[in-house]
Amino acid sequence: MKISYLVQILFAGTTPVNALSIRQAASKQATVNIAKSTGKAAFQASGWIYGFPDNGIEADTSIPENFIRDVKFIGSRAGGAQTPTRGWIEGYKSYVPRLNSTISNYHTTRKYGGTFILLVHDLWGADGGKIPLYPGDNGNWTETDNFLRQVAKDLRAFNMLEGLVIDIWNEPDITAFWDRPWNQYLQYYVHAHKLLRKELPEASFSGPSMAASPSLSNTKWQTWLSTVSGNATVPNIYSWHQIGAWEREPDTTVPDFNTLKNKHNLPDLPIDINEYAAKDEQNPGTSVYYIAQLERHNLRGLRANWGSTTALHDGLADLVAKDANKKYFPNGEWQLYKYYASMVGDRLATSASTDLLFDVFATKSSNGVKVIAGTRNTKAQYTLQVSGLTALGLPQSGSVKVRTFQFDWAGDAGAVGAPKDLGISNLAYTADKALITVNPATASTAYAFEIAGSI
Repeated sequence: MKISYLVQILFAGTTPVNALSIRQAASKQATVNIAKSTGKAAFQASGWIYGFPDNGIEADTSIPENFIRDVKFIGSRAGGAQTPTRGWIEGYKSYVPRLNSTISNYHTTRKYGGTFILLVHDLWGADGGKIPLYPGDNGNWTETDNFLRQVAKDLRAFNMLEGLVIDIWNEPDITAFWDRPWNQYLQYYVHAHKLLRKELPEASFSGPSMAASPSLSNTKWQTWLSTVSGNATVPNIYSWHQIGAWEREPDTTVPDFNTLKNKHNLPDLPIDINEYAAKDEQNPGTSVYYIAQLERHNLRGLRANWGSTTALHDGLADLVAKDANKKYFPNGEWQLYKYYASMVGDRLATSASTDLLFDVFATKSSNGVKVIAGTRNTKAQYTLQVSGLTALGLPQSGSVKVRTFQFDWAGDAGAVGAPKDLGISNLAYTADKALITVNPATASTAYAFEIAGSI
């Protein structure tokens, strides 16, 4: 398949017809500025929630190492959810199997150099559905304190404090995970934070891990921020979920969060998007979209995991699957994340299209520039403007070689090989910028562009 069938190269405006096309495309245009760095590449989006098989209390070895190392894995998040026992709410003996699962996942995560985020609510047993007891019921904190002290004791006993972040409760803003009054959650957060800080002063904490991303009108966000500000219980890491178009995207939620944070005189701290992408958003094109958003705002991101029971504890959050012989193989998303892991060097300044449905991530190294581009589940034509070509040692006008790759998608369990090499094109440009029009083959397709220079 020739490159011109899928990716059109537009000159940077030499005729009235071309100029008109460019003006019409501007509202659906993403940008890359090769001359502006935003820091070193750190593979911020290469984490996931659960996804590792349990192996007693030892690291798992069943998934071949290359599937984890090749995507530059950065971290996971777990706490024994959906294992056969219910957790602390049914007693210590029911808690232990969830603890063992957590210990195994911790060791697997650390084996690959990742940060492990502990899901306290899963150890308690609040992993969806009705449960008989929540922390602080009827104003009684005795059971909560016994639980939290046991967790702290076990974390220390099993040497789990290195590379650990304690997530005080997950999705407290929805009844599936907190079926009690909001004020009771706020009391629990302060209570748990202070107790665990005392028991584990060297530990890091994250919160509030809400299902809803920050917005100026969200009263739960406002009251949580007010509560932590007034009770000296600010976490080390702010956290929330970014799942689905209904929760917008970091380009809009991060500014809202900063407004709310500043209103309550809270400090600037790292942010975890500790679950990202709805199930129907997990494909190469939309994964690029999330990668671009996370990287632009310097957010650590963990892919959401939509598996249940044993499937939750396998498959690296649907990056790999197993064939009839139980042998693991990669799908199209894994291929995209593997390419993303090759994007070393400096991150480049980018912007999304104004309709916020097309986005790009780019890096520059001694080998040139790499750009990945994708839409948010949208099959429509968009324009990519690449400026600052002189930063590659190129003249203000001329031509540059661009190699294009295509990332296909055949579903979670669809085996997909390396991206298709669509060949090299000579891209003409003027005024230190070039335009590439991207017309994706499907709403799930992603592309990579490699731009050579004289650096």
